[in-house]
Amino acid sequence: MNINSGDVKLVLLCPAWKNWGAARTVRPDTVILHSRADDVNPCADSEELARNSGAMLIEVGMDHRLADLEALEKMLRACESDKGAA
Repeated sequence: MNINSGDVKLVLLCPAWKNWGAARTVRPDTVILHSRADDVNPCADSEELARNSGAMLIEVGMDHRLADLEALEKMLRACESDKGAA
């Protein structure tokens, strides 16, 4: 989120935006996937980022890794779709 991605839609996975870089918002077409059970980066940080940016937050996954089947399916849909993974 700290690079100029041009017109490419961002799909952020448990972003640590408060810890790294200077960006504090993202484009409204950004999709954020984050697990409520993340013990590395608080999901509340992604809630704040989504609220401040108009981005779509999808709460999914069993932990920070987002390696469970549902999370992986949501990631794939978010990357393939212009409308996110809803």
